Amino acid sequence: METVKWIQEISTFIKVAEEGSFSKSAQTLGVSKSHISKTIKQLEQDLGVNLFLRSTRKVQLTSIGQQLYDSCSDSVRSLEQVKENILSGSDQPRGVLRVTNAGLFGEKVIGPVLISMAKKYPKLKVELDFDNRIIDLIEEKFDIGIRFGALPDSALMAEKIATRREYVCCSPAYLEAHPKISKPEDLLKHNCFGGSKKWTFKKNGKKLQISIEGNFKTNNPRVIHRAGLDGLGIIRLPDSYVVDDIREGRLISLLEDYKDDRMNIWAVSPFKKEKNINVKIFMSELKKILKNNI
Repeated sequence: METVKWIQEISTFIKVAEEGSFSKSAQTLGVSKSHISKTIKQLEQDLGVNLFLRSTRKVQLTSIGQQLYDSCSDSVRSLEQVKENILSGSDQPRGVLRVTNAGLFGEKVIGPVLISMAKKYPKLKVELDFDNRIIDLIEEKFDIGIRFGALPDSALMAEKIATRREYVCCSPAYLEAHPKISKPEDLLKHNCFGGSKKWTFKKNGKKLQISIEGNFKTNNPRVIHRAGLDGLGIIRLPDSYVVDDIREGRLISLLEDYKDDRMNIWAVSPFKKEKNINVKIFMSELKKILKNNI
């Protein structure tokens, strides 16, 4: 029993050290703050040392506390991995599945997949986060991240799930009232916005970059889309935002002879899907929706 008690105390200590807060640790572990406080107090009494410096705003490790953390954290993670491996042997998703993504692709594709999983598997808790940052999946404890374009080298597992194309387009009213656009260089005479400050085009295997300028700037693609529809200027957005408008004539696609390569969309994860049932089922359900878009 003493060994079990010691493991419980050390696990709680590791969580407080990583969260830097008794309150956050209590929320993560699903216990009361007083339980966390009593557990840490008991551990400090057993060891005869102070492990944390406490203030009203946060707690910090003492030098001895840091030594204990450095010595025990890997072992605790190994125990947690054993639990994860056991759970992964189940044929039903359970526990928590945390996914991070951004943009309309997440709303149209990722969201519906996760809603379907939450309905189908009541023991599964789904957390879907929208964030334009490139999040450290391991540090922020995410199981899946959706990424666009070229991937940096990393230890994460990555699987291509789809591709997308970006369109350069404008409203019919804007096109009618402004100079003709037949080549990328013509954009220098126009009010352009959306994406990066340099737009890439391709023809006959050669790439060309144009530095665009405009009197409107935002990092919100929905607002860029709205501005394009309202005739403010020429926009560049992924197909998920504009393809319906182009099809129905609300926007006109420009420079079709210079369109750039399609961009890859990836699902990245710290886990091999074969080892994590939640990730495995998510990827399976996602592929059913995207099977014609790889």
